[in-house]
Amino acid sequence: MNPQKKLSSLQDILKRQQSDFIGREEHISLFRKNLGLPLEDDSRYFVFNVWGQTGVGKSSLVRQFRKIAEDAKVVTAYIDGTQSNLPMVMGCLAEQLEQQGYKLGQFSKRYKYWQKQEELASDSAALQGFSTFLEPTVANSVRAATPMEYRASAYESVRLVQESVELLTPLFLKDICKIAEKSSGIALFFDTYERSEEFLDSWLRDILRGRYGEVPLNITIVIAGRRQLDKNHWAIYEGLIARLPVEPFTEDEAKQYLARKGITNSQIIDVILNLSLCLPVLVATLATEIPKDINQIGVRAATPMEYRAATPMEYRTSVVEYFLQSIEDPKRRQLILDAAIPRYLNKDILAQLTDEDELINWLTAMPFVEKQSDNWVYHDVVRAKILDYIPVTSSQWALHGKLADYYVQLNVEKQWSHNWQTYKLNWLYHRLCESPQKTLPIALNEFLSALNNRLTFAKQWAEIILQAGKDSDDDEVIHWGERLR
Repeated sequence: MNPQKKLSSLQDILKRQQSDFIGREEHISLFRKNLGLPLEDDSRYFVFNVWGQTGVGKSSLVRQFRKIAEDAKVVTAYIDGTQSNLPMVMGCLAEQLEQQGYKLGQFSKRYKYWQKQEELASDSAALQGFSTFLEPTVANSVRAATPMEYRASAYESVRLVQESVELLTPLFLKDICKIAEKSSGIALFFDTYERSEEFLDSWLRDILRGRYGEVPLNITIVIAGRRQLDKNHWAIYEGLIARLPVEPFTEDEAKQYLARKGITNSQIIDVILNLSLCLPVLVATLATEIPKDINQIGVRAATPMEYRAATPMEYRTSVVEYFLQSIEDPKRRQLILDAAIPRYLNKDILAQLTDEDELINWLTAMPFVEKQSDNWVYHDVVRAKILDYIPVTSSQWALHGKLADYYVQLNVEKQWSHNWQTYKLNWLYHRLCESPQKTLPIALNEFLSALNNRLTFAKQWAEIILQAGKDSDDDEVIHWGERLR
């Protein structure tokens, strides 16, 4: 296990994070240079599109860009793709700007009114109740409705959302312009774009073309996702866009990263490079816990060709096996597996898994555990590999039942709070993973109930069904999730 150097200040953490950042020099240089160009310079970019496969370090590069912007006295705000609609996106950005002392007076006043309407609508839906939370076996309690009724309900929900966007966006943009006038510039960062591209993409293009008013000249927009921006949709803005593909580490970059971590054993280096295929998130993960004796690890230093020839299951199992075998403490090994079961983590959920604060602190410091809003989440690449590994080695899926019961109890204790939708979605996920055949009929009926009340919630419901199907590898649940979505 790597010895942990004691940190004495926030600056120590910043230095450590900066020292872990390897490569991407051309992208960083371009972004820094662009901030220093005159606003009227024809070579200046206003949109930076960071794209590449999961795990290559897009979010790390975005964080580096944000730090560069802040060092240049540019005002910044960031979203991570967890917001479910455009008003929430604007609200999240506005909240961050106001925390830095920049008030969005016109927008915030109207946004708070929108929030209140949303709360009232949620309260109304919550008071009606959904059968699965109150009586999980009574799935047929959803009333019959005609297709026309559902279409009318859906249309009304869409209309309300569209009108709020039309009203809020001009106010948001006016306040943004005022901030830009009083500062060296403003930079907005949209990370994990694939989660919100469906509603963000056309909105951002509409802003750039002036649909909602003038856009400040000293604005920079950074968009990071798995796919590059569609060249057909963004064609007229192509001259404003810097497209920055992000690739896995080169072998030299990976070795440089490992050297900074103090890893010099050539046998360990070979195993990490081959298992990770130089994917940054896996390089960082496999470098956190180093075995005392590599010969005691049941994963040999196979050649890259051998790993690429392995089946996806064999490859993923090898990665997880090596990592787990490198961890000496059995409690830590168990927590790594258990904490992959929930969709996200917070102190209350982690308390369902362990009562030891030291273990929680250790887990949340792992490079594959990312802070997302008020929660922690496993990186998608690492979580997928662990979920594939779990059925092979243990009965961890029993945790789904425990977590489902936890969300039912939480909702009762909170007395149908404004978070009831989140609790219910998490209940659905865990119950579907635990017993898909029993839960799927209930989930389908509840989808109709949600569709009749809240269109946005119905969409989230369908997404959760799909995610549960994929995570539990259940073809029927996947089929219905895709169909409902």
